[in-house]
Amino acid sequence: MSRSGRDRALLTTCGLLLLAAAAVHVHHLLTGYQAFWIAVTLLMTAFCASSSVLLMGGPRTGVFVAIGVTLGLFFEALSIRTGFPFIGVPYIIPLAWYVIVYLSFVLANLMIERRPVAAVTPGRGVVLSLMGAAIVTAYDLALDPFMVRKIGAWVMVNPGNYFGEQFRGFAGWMLVAFSISFLFRVTHDRFMTPVAGTVPPLAAAYPVLAYAGWWAFFTAAGYPPGTRPIAAVAMGIPVLAAFVGLASWRQTERL
Repeated sequence: MSRSGRDRALLTTCGLLLLAAAAVHVHHLLTGYQAFWIAVTLLMTAFCASSSVLLMGGPRTGVFVAIGVTLGLFFEALSIRTGFPFIGVPYIIPLAWYVIVYLSFVLANLMIERRPVAAVTPGRGVVLSLMGAAIVTAYDLALDPFMVRKIGAWVMVNPGNYFGEQFRGFAGWMLVAFSISFLFRVTHDRFMTPVAGTVPPLAAAYPVLAYAGWWAFFTAAGYPPGTRPIAAVAMGIPVLAAFVGLASWRQTERL
């Protein structure tokens, strides 16, 4: 298959997977089905891998998946045994770590570098990884209370002051997200050649649309309801900034 044919197939696949994930969210809203997040995690893993192949190629995608799942599994296993940095959670979560860190990786690039994929120095990588970790933690401000209080996916043994969540959990999200993102940033450009040709505009837009979809979901249906305005602001800022960066990149590409 030619490069253009492969790109069209992957773009179509990404679109269908994103629509399927949105449909699962709607199904939950209509029926209250509690296990919907498992299907969402699997669909979004396939979506992010397909999107990543478009933006970075297959080898880099494999490295990103391996780092995300391995470090996610390590920290979750550590939490189950020691309680640090989280309280025990399901083992499917390492896939979710890859998903949300990949989305934040692209959003951070668009916000700061004004392009979806950026080769940067380690020092710049620290800044981008911190921004990505903040984007991930903004998502968790809505996700964790929802998953505990509405879905019951895991239990807070020692409830905290943020809708029952402990603040150390958010520090844990920053730590894990930063670790995954920074390790990928300092390794992928050293060992793999860049993808030849131009990046399809829709390929760069898809990760932003995916994160924006979760922003819309938690703004409208977050639980407890008090998390909704928090999600609207905390997730809305990176969504808006990423769309601005996307528009700037598109303008540059036309010149």
